[in-house]
Amino acid sequence: MNWRDWRLAFYLAAAGLLWSVVVGVLLYLLPLGTSVGASSSGAEVETRERVFTLSLSSVWPLIVPVLLCALAAWAAARHHRTPLIIAAVLLAVFALLGLLSIGVAYVPAVLLLIVSVLASSPVRQAPTDGDSGRPQRE
Repeated sequence: MNWRDWRLAFYLAAAGLLWSVVVGVLLYLLPLGTSVGASSSGAEVETRERVFTLSLSSVWPLIVPVLLCALAAWAAARHHRTPLIIAAVLLAVFALLGLLSIGVAYVPAVLLLIVSVLASSPVRQAPTDGDSGRPQRE
C-alpha cells in the first residue's frame, strides 16, 4: 500500500472515529467517584457520581468529537480533502480547549486525523511522457 493513499486516509479517519466513540462511551458510563450517605432509614447508601447526565446540554462534549471524526471519515471516503482538514483542525481545537479535562482523551483521535490528512495530500507525479521540464536536445 502506498503511503499517500485515500484508503489509508479513510482507515485512519475511521480509527479516529472508533477511538472517539469508545472514549465517549467510557466517559459517559464510568463513575467519577463514589460517595456514602445515610438514607432515611439510617442505613448507609453508596452512590456513584458521574461526570455526564443524560441531558443533551451535558452530553454535547461527548457528541462533538464523534461528529467531527464522522465528518473526517466521510470526507476521506469521498476523497474530499478540505472537510478532512477542517474536521482535524476543529477536533484539535476542541482537544486543546479541554486539555485539562476530557480533551486529553481525544488527543489520539487528533493525531490519527492529522496523519489522515497527510496521507491524503496530493503527490506530484513525475512526468511519464518524457517531458521533464528541461529543453530537449535534437
